[in-house]
Amino acid sequence: MTRSARTLLGWVVAGVATLSMIVAPAAAEPGLHIELNKTEDGGQSCLASFVVRNQLGHTLDRFSLDLYVFDRNGVIIRQVLLDMAPLRNDKTTVARFALIDRPCADIGQLLVNSIPSCRAEESGQTLDCVGRLTVSSRDRIEMVK
Repeated sequence: MTRSARTLLGWVVAGVATLSMIVAPAAAEPGLHIELNKTEDGGQSCLASFVVRNQLGHTLDRFSLDLYVFDRNGVIIRQVLLDMAPLRNDKTTVARFALIDRPCADIGQLLVNSIPSCRAEESGQTLDCVGRLTVSSRDRIEMVK
């Protein structure tokens, strides 16, 4: 192997090692993920199913979302407080709620405005769940924080 080939190989190995140190901590970070999985009309209401993955390292005995529902033009339809507790650590949970007394087609976006209650069961400590929250949607309705 020539000297320039060894130098190039050394740079490639150093680059891969550096990249793995950057990516590895992000993948290992604890967090909380809420996915809007499905909405459907049920009687006079729009029903929403959420999939919640708790990877915070704590079971949450108190957890609620302050959620704003927007129409397709970006106008607030309603504010909803959703109590999703308890959320066990390292567990995926499905929660279903009635959002509005109108068809789901009227909704354009859901905004997680805040998390007024997020408490670790073991210690009673209030956690910063907003900072560790990620959201997504499989539905046509967008979910943001």
